[in-house]
Amino acid sequence: MGCAVLTNTDLLPSKICLGTGYFGSSISRDDAFGLMDAFLDAGGNFLDTAHVYADWQCDTPGMSELTIGEWISSRACRERMIIATKGGHPAIGSSLPRLSPEQIYQDLKESLRRLRIERIDLYWLHKDDPSRSVDQILDTLESARQEGLIRWYGASNWSISRLREAAMYAELHRIPGMVASQIQWSLAKMNQESFCDPTYVEMGEENYRYHQDTGMSVVAYSSQAGGCFSGEYSRDKPESGRPEVRRNYGSELNWERLKRACKLAKELECTANQIVLAYLMAQPFPTFPIVGCRKLDQLMDSCTAANIHLTSEQVQELSSPSSEASISWP
Repeated sequence: MGCAVLTNTDLLPSKICLGTGYFGSSISRDDAFGLMDAFLDAGGNFLDTAHVYADWQCDTPGMSELTIGEWISSRACRERMIIATKGGHPAIGSSLPRLSPEQIYQDLKESLRRLRIERIDLYWLHKDDPSRSVDQILDTLESARQEGLIRWYGASNWSISRLREAAMYAELHRIPGMVASQIQWSLAKMNQESFCDPTYVEMGEENYRYHQDTGMSVVAYSSQAGGCFSGEYSRDKPESGRPEVRRNYGSELNWERLKRACKLAKELECTANQIVLAYLMAQPFPTFPIVGCRKLDQLMDSCTAANIHLTSEQVQELSSPSSEASISWP
């Protein structure tokens, strides 16, 4: 599959990251084990989970992390894997921030126990709390790093202004600071009315310029737009696929981008899904798409995308259709 350097770290994750949000819940333990086995065999080593993953479907908290921990232990593959997990998410059903030092440490230590590991390779804060100072947040994360509980830390769903503030504090105090950003990004642009959570951060022009200028890595969630490019959806079939995907991504801009992705896929003899993932990996700063797969054939299709290399002209053609020619960022 191939790997790429995560900027300003010693981590060399696979270009494709396997998302595990439903492991241990709607994706059973055995199916999750099968997906992780296949991912490892294909050269994948980058797993993305979170303290709250699967909690919305399970009575037992932390089933995603627990499932991954059992798999790592049974396969004795800890040294081969880069484990990323997130903490600090509001409790399910609540919107109250959870980024006090005590809450960060609570989530971190619970994640370590569930994952059955002594140190997390990349620890994200799942959400920001703009009312809390960046100084305190980074001091807490740096303390955990100095204690050997995490190797590196990053920000998920943080605004550019907060990332800049964190970078300034890290430089002033000569600490690594946030090494990557996890945000929503796909070739398909989500309809604004579908943003049910205002704390989500989507790739936009300001965000893009920041990463282009700094070289900070992006780990992109919703990279496949819920399967919008799977071949299940089209402008001419208004009843096809899942209603929530059509509600979130149904727009003239996205239908045009789907058309262009399908055209390029035919030229390169691959799938539109692979084009979408290759589009992200072709950016001028390291970008790692998170893929959410339920079946082995979906996983293998996504992993193969790491072998597709798009030119800058192809990237620009995909992201700047005539219906939105004013877009100046991919």
